[in-house]
Amino acid sequence: MTVAIALAAAGMAHGCSLLPGDSRTEGAATTVPAPTVPPATTTEPPVLTPYTVVRGDTLIQIADRYGIHLNDLVRVNNIADPTKIFVGQILMIPPPPDPDAGPALTIAPATDPILPPLLPTTTAPPVTVPGSG
Repeated sequence: MTVAIALAAAGMAHGCSLLPGDSRTEGAATTVPAPTVPPATTTEPPVLTPYTVVRGDTLIQIADRYGIHLNDLVRVNNIADPTKIFVGQILMIPPPPDPDAGPALTIAPATDPILPPLLPTTTAPPVTVPGSG
């Protein structure tokens, strides 16, 4: 143990401080504020609303009626073929997305489909093919 650590440990045991400008007096009770811990945030699972399919329903119409995306409706209900639903089938409708959350997916802007011409990588003169012109 080094001398500085030994002195610091002895000072702490007696209520002294080795820090300059510390106005604590020996033997005075000090209170240390408890660290502030942010409240635990619990994410509640989304509330699903049951819906019974009636004649003439399509998944697109149902998704539009509830303000949700078709892919969310298909994913939540684990539907293998979105073109096949049947009368009496119970679908679970997820809550609509939060408009304040922003877009769930951003799509990069389209790039220019015209590519720059290829330039030769060597300094050799171009080869002329007979009969090409």
